[in-house]
Amino acid sequence: MKQIVTVLQLIAASFTALPLTTQAQAANEEAAVKACLENYMSGDGNRMEKAFHTSAFMKYIDYQSGEFKDVPIAEFIARAKSNTTKTERKIEIVSMNIEGSAAQAKIRIETAQVIMNDYMNLLKVNGEWKIVSKIFSRQNK
Repeated sequence: MKQIVTVLQLIAASFTALPLTTQAQAANEEAAVKACLENYMSGDGNRMEKAFHTSAFMKYIDYQSGEFKDVPIAEFIARAKSNTTKTERKIEIVSMNIEGSAAQAKIRIETAQVIMNDYMNLLKVNGEWKIVSKIFSRQNK
């Protein structure tokens, strides 16, 4: 009888520990996605390059011409690396969703002149979170 009770206690303990493990895994994934996004949000071209998958693209509607633009991320990163003037800005992660190996995040960037909302799609590639696409909207103040 004692053996049956002990076995039942072990089974119950394993079910109790399962949600904690899942919560810990979720927290680890959230921290990893945030770290990737923070590389992007840094504004530093080298850190930004680490955030993006090499095949990523940036798509948007040009605020002046109204034209659809489809820019290879390497071009965007090259512009970031060549930009020597740093604009005062407020930047924050507004929302983030993670499901398995896919994630989505909204980032808000505000300067004295504009408000931009970036929408990032991320995938966990070879164990590392990478931004695979970026779209954004821009509103002049």
